Amino acid sequence: MRLQTKAQIASASLSLLTFVASLIFLGVLVLVLCVGFQINPFRETTSSFLGAAFAGLTGVAAVLVLLNVATNVSLIADAKIVELKIEPRRNALRKWFISFLAVAALLTGVVFAGSYLSKEKYLRVVRSQADDVLKANNELLEEISQRLASGKPEDYKRIGEIRSFLQNQRSGLPQLTVIYSGDFSGKMALYSVNTYVPTNPEKYEPLYFACTPNVDCDYLRRFFSGEKVEPLQRYTIREDQFYIYIPFTGKEARYVLLFDRRNSYGKIGS
Repeated sequence: MRLQTKAQIASASLSLLTFVASLIFLGVLVLVLCVGFQINPFRETTSSFLGAAFAGLTGVAAVLVLLNVATNVSLIADAKIVELKIEPRRNALRKWFISFLAVAALLTGVVFAGSYLSKEKYLRVVRSQADDVLKANNELLEEISQRLASGKPEDYKRIGEIRSFLQNQRSGLPQLTVIYSGDFSGKMALYSVNTYVPTNPEKYEPLYFACTPNVDCDYLRRFFSGEKVEPLQRYTIREDQFYIYIPFTGKEARYVLLFDRRNSYGKIGS
């Protein structure tokens, strides 16, 4: 193999290695952001594709390293460095570093913007479906109010059946919980009806609802204290949990319908 050909192979492999290494570093950046902040704006198939691409680039980089090392060793053996007359381009490293930082900043923005848009889109879709279901079943919502006011064990069983019915009216609806208030030693207590399968209705004990500070505690207490509130939509970034609170003031009792789901993937990709 001619000396000039070896020099071209060494130069080309180094350029390709630099490009592949840049892609790997950017992939590591995205991975660190997603794992560190426990977010994932990509859907399942896109995540699988990116994982496969990352593994493939790692293999390509290993091959390019071996090729570059082999050709450079061969060049050193065949000729002296001064005889090649290869001069490095000025400011090449600086331009590459600036380009890398620019792309890294762009990817960071895509990860966070994609995660935000995915959550907002998901909340809009679920809220629209929930509103449609509730509007079509206003009689059942009033029945929940009446049975909460009655407070008999068989009433909670019926509320659980209504809850299950409403939750399964749309395939995209998440888990539904009915939150209501009661009195415990003169203090407000929050209870929930999620699923209720009574083994002994006479020994039914209400299930407490543990609210989350800075998410729903203040909202629920204001509503059950008689204040008029609007539906609340929240999500947590780290746990990737979605919450939609829809208050309902019936003729006999007021309560909150909570739709919540843990979502592990975003909407970018397919």
